[in-house]
Amino acid sequence: MSQLGQLQENIDRFEDLDADVYAISNDSPEAHQDLKDQQGFTFTILSDASLEVSEKADMAGDGMSVRGFSVFDENGELITSEEDDFWGDNISETEEKIREALG
Repeated sequence: MSQLGQLQENIDRFEDLDADVYAISNDSPEAHQDLKDQQGFTFTILSDASLEVSEKADMAGDGMSVRGFSVFDENGELITSEEDDFWGDNISETEEKIREALG
């Protein structure tokens, strides 16, 4: 299962957080909508073609966004960021790290 599929399967783990959950990549909005439609994702997928947000999240690689997670505060300041190709497979650990960051 894809990392986004893992997120969808476990989205309820994050419902009690005072936080918004987004996926982000440099793919087009149309590609994201197609993916949401095909996979039935209920979370928002943001397009970041310029990698501006990915860079702010410390998640920009060589011309593309990398896999992992980032946590921002209510003012848009980065709290933590971790590159992890398997963040969805490791959803329990990912959840724990996000909860710790949100303190």
